[in-house]
Amino acid sequence: MEAQDEGPIPEPGVRNPISRRIHVLGIGNIGGFVAHSIASLPNRPPITLLLHKVEHYFAWKKYGKRLTLVKNGIAEPRSGFDVNILRDGVWYEPYKPSEFNPGEPENAQGVHQGRTDEQFIDVNNEKIDSLILAVKATQVEQALKSSAIVFIQNGMGIREEVNEKIFPDPATRPNYIQGITSHGLYYTKAYHITHAGVGTSAFSIVYPERPRAPVDEAGNIKPGEKFNDRDYWAISSIYLTNTLTRSPELTAIRINKNEMLQFQLEKLAINCVINPLTALNDCQNGDLLYNYNVSRVQKLLLIEISTVIRALPELQGIPGVMARFSPERLRTLAVSVMHKTAENTSSMLQDMRMGKETEIEYINGYIVRRGEELGVKCALNYMLVQMVLAKTRMLSKKMQGQIPLDPSVPE
Repeated sequence: MEAQDEGPIPEPGVRNPISRRIHVLGIGNIGGFVAHSIASLPNRPPITLLLHKVEHYFAWKKYGKRLTLVKNGIAEPRSGFDVNILRDGVWYEPYKPSEFNPGEPENAQGVHQGRTDEQFIDVNNEKIDSLILAVKATQVEQALKSSAIVFIQNGMGIREEVNEKIFPDPATRPNYIQGITSHGLYYTKAYHITHAGVGTSAFSIVYPERPRAPVDEAGNIKPGEKFNDRDYWAISSIYLTNTLTRSPELTAIRINKNEMLQFQLEKLAINCVINPLTALNDCQNGDLLYNYNVSRVQKLLLIEISTVIRALPELQGIPGVMARFSPERLRTLAVSVMHKTAENTSSMLQDMRMGKETEIEYINGYIVRRGEELGVKCALNYMLVQMVLAKTRMLSKKMQGQIPLDPSVPE
């Protein structure tokens, strides 16, 4: 394993007071891929995976404490990760036998025998400087405080939900980094991800409503400038963005907020069509092609979606918005993605098959909510949201009644 320097980021003359360590919450398709990509870097930073169920830790031990990415049929395992586990609302880390009793045996679940109350060490008060959030919504407030947070999930509206529930006061709100990726990814088993299609990634720093820290683009404190507690956020944001954009696997670039918003909305429109239709029809992406009935539904959906997007106040004044988000162009994009990912299974269908909650409320549900704000009725999108929620609940009840779900698969 490569050496991992835990100390602050070095810089000429001044030492930045943040750790190189990066935490990742949500080790599913996207979160696992990002963690694997960072672990592939030379002089990689220390990485901590945040597991919000103890069962996920048992699976982590079962699969050799590795994240495996399969590309072109070739498995590329990465190890050397640290893990924290959430139990009863508190974060813990598994203790190492050498710290207590090197000869202490483990049972089949990877828990040291004879130690029921000391299986994990409390790390709940540890400060997190850099957090990658790849779950549908936040589970733990402590994991989000004092962080630069990367949001990289399917759907939109999660950042606003975090502001409402966790950080209502802009003065105490950390810097956000919005991420987006078009890589084709799907889970085969716990901590094993198949890279089905090469895409690109993009990241954009969303600066908070307060003065920026006195740092340059490299994250170094500018000569003659003073440093205060709030400046931790800006430095960790730049550090985290720079780390992500130097990963060859991610093929990532940094863009401005207007470009990011438009990329997000394009991906949202495509997902609004592909995800619910594949989930409801239990089919691969390519099965949506060359089907008259599906085409009719797609066209009507995209008329609603286009109407909402082109009326969004945050897009007003940006050149080319009307043409970029026309129903015709959005359908061309959606059909192109269906062709490129014809043999792929959408993330929504994967979640539904496993009896897990889907992201429908942040995909078509986002269009419905924004439509309500603008006075645009989105009946078709609303219907799809309700149908996906209904089918998910039906399948979940059926699976729970017949076959126990595998709790080890990370969300």
